[in-house]
Amino acid sequence: MKKKSINKTTTMTKGYLCLLMFMMIALTGFSQSVGISSNGSTPPNVVAGLDINFSNKGLLLPRVALESTTSFVPMTGHVAGMIVYNNATVGDVSPGYYFDNGSKWIPFFAKASSSGDIQYWDGTNWVNIPVGITGQTLQINGSGIPSWGTGVVPGLNTKQPTAVTSSSATCGGILLNDGGSAITVYGVCWATTSAPTTGSSLTTDGSGIGSFSSSITGLSTGTVYYVRAYATTNNGTTYGNELKFTTP
Repeated sequence: MKKKSINKTTTMTKGYLCLLMFMMIALTGFSQSVGISSNGSTPPNVVAGLDINFSNKGLLLPRVALESTTSFVPMTGHVAGMIVYNNATVGDVSPGYYFDNGSKWIPFFAKASSSGDIQYWDGTNWVNIPVGITGQTLQINGSGIPSWGTGVVPGLNTKQPTAVTSSSATCGGILLNDGGSAITVYGVCWATTSAPTTGSSLTTDGSGIGSFSSSITGLSTGTVYYVRAYATTNNGTTYGNELKFTTP
C-alpha cells in the first residue's frame, strides 16, 4: 500500500509539471501579441502588442485628478507616453484626455472658449485666438503667427524670377491696392523651403502701391529657391503667390 501511494504521488507530480510546461509554451507562443475579445477565441492581430476586440464595449482609461500640466501628481513622476483622463478643473487643466511628453501634460484636444475661436500650434502648445469681429481679416506676421487685423488684405502678385545666375536673380511684385492701410514696406523674401517669410532672406524695396523690382543676391549654385513678394501695413504682412527657380 505504501509503495502504491508513492507511485500515485509521483504520477500527479508529473501531471502538474506537464501542465506547467504546456502553459509556459503557450505563453511563449503568444508573448508578442496579447488579445482580449468577447468570445475569448479570436486570435490577436500579430502587428499589435495588445488587440482588444469587442463590438459593444470601449476602452476606459485611468481617470485621475491632475493638479496642473507641469505637475505629475497624482502620479509619482512624468513618464513620456502615459495617457490619462483628467476629471479635475484646476489651474491650467480641465476635464479631458492628456498625454505626458516626459516633462508635462499635453491636452489631446485644445479647448476654445467661444464659438468661432481658432487655434494655432506655436511649436509647443495650441494657442487660442478669440473669435474676431465683422470686417476683421486673419493676417500672418513675419514669424508666421496669425492674428486678427482690420481692413482689406492688400492685393499682391509675385513676378516671375528672371536673369537667374548661379548666385543671383531678379524678381519683384505688383501691388494692386493697399487694402485700405498704407503700405510701409514691400519687397520679396526667399528660402530653400516652401512658404518663405520676412523671417527668411528678404529685400526692402520701397513703399506705396504699383509694380516693383527686386534684386536677389547671395544664392548658392544648383539650388532650388522659393520666392514670394510681401507687403507690410499697420495691419500686418501680406504675401503674394509663391514661385520657385533653380540656380544653374
